[in-house]
Amino acid sequence: FAYYKSTGFSSVDSIIHKPHFTIINRGSDEETADYIGELLEESYSLIGEEFDYYPNYNIPVYVYDSIEEFWKYNRALTGQAVMGLYNMGIIHIVAPHVFSMTPEEYESSGAVLHEYTHLVVDDLTGGNMEIWFTEGMALYQEYNIYGVEWGQHMEEVNYSLEDLREDFMALDSEKAYRKSFLIVKEIYNNLGKDKVLDLLKELKH
Repeated sequence: FAYYKSTGFSSVDSIIHKPHFTIINRGSDEETADYIGELLEESYSLIGEEFDYYPNYNIPVYVYDSIEEFWKYNRALTGQAVMGLYNMGIIHIVAPHVFSMTPEEYESSGAVLHEYTHLVVDDLTGGNMEIWFTEGMALYQEYNIYGVEWGQHMEEVNYSLEDLREDFMALDSEKAYRKSFLIVKEIYNNLGKDKVLDLLKELKH
């Protein structure tokens, strides 16, 4: 219900159709929205290769020209300067200029790839995964594909796996994200990609 309610486009929405995404403008200019669409199509290929999964349905994506516009439609995150959000099958992206980033800086930050990874992990697990795990998976793909390592210079994080599982959202977000990334990275290093894909399939069942 939430998914279909969110995809009810208004007459003032500017819409751009890409092969695998429908880009809905919420205040952003068409050039920026088209650029986000191209990054998403690139992520579709890159993550598709990593997970051997290519969604066969069109994915709705909202692009916001300001953080205030993003908060207006995502009130639970009001006050948080986030670059994007994945929720209920929909991707939300805040335009690069809001964070004073060039297109090149924005792409290499991995923000778009991060949110698309959430969608793929959600699909492959049937939604049966914990928050720390999906965040760790998305951060690992930023590292794997763009070489971006979350919290690389952060001091050692003392959170345990139990801490992450019990109440991820109540923890210091930067430290929780860092620990999630490190755990997923260790899983990949110790077991390899194929075993991770097997894990996703097992979670779905």
